[in-house]
Amino acid sequence: MTRRTVLRQLAIAITAAGSGSVNLAAARLVHTIAGESRAQPGGYTPIQLTVHEFRTVSRLAELIVPADTRGGSAVDAGAPEFIDLLCSQNDQLTTIYQDGVRWLDATASNQFASNFIDTSQEAQTSILDGLVEAERGGDSNNYREGVRFFSWIRRMAVDAYYTSPIGIRDIGYQGNQVLSSYETPSEIIDFVTRAGDDLGL
Repeated sequence: MTRRTVLRQLAIAITAAGSGSVNLAAARLVHTIAGESRAQPGGYTPIQLTVHEFRTVSRLAELIVPADTRGGSAVDAGAPEFIDLLCSQNDQLTTIYQDGVRWLDATASNQFASNFIDTSQEAQTSILDGLVEAERGGDSNNYREGVRFFSWIRRMAVDAYYTSPIGIRDIGYQGNQVLSSYETPSEIIDFVTRAGDDLGL
């Protein structure tokens, strides 16, 4: 199966499931492709999203999964590239992201006289807080229109983060471990011995 086929299948599966579960093996391939592109001179160049849309998606990913003492941010994990690569294989997903960025920019312009990416962090956080409020059913100044996009970007940024090497390290997953020997814990042996004594065995 070619890389393009895996990308296309993952993009279709995500939109068909409504931003549902991600196939880990396919996600790892997307991260590999993105990593190869980032390693090229000049770094990653967006394939499907415009430069402005890509920058906006990058900023959102950073706000959704910021860096902390345990690991990097969703941007460090390659979430924007992950999203762009999947958008390049699915027109429906591209439309969700393009419409979402347009909505964000219009909302930021109405409230702060600037597009989303050029507003302050406080303004950006204020818009995201409004989206969360609208998502929970609260009155949030007509933010309901942006809720669908916010749900997608949040889910895909988190999926991209936790399927990346950075995210896998963050959760402490070490993979399957081969044991040279298996030692039964003494607590288990004591428990079984007591239970056997109680039963007269």
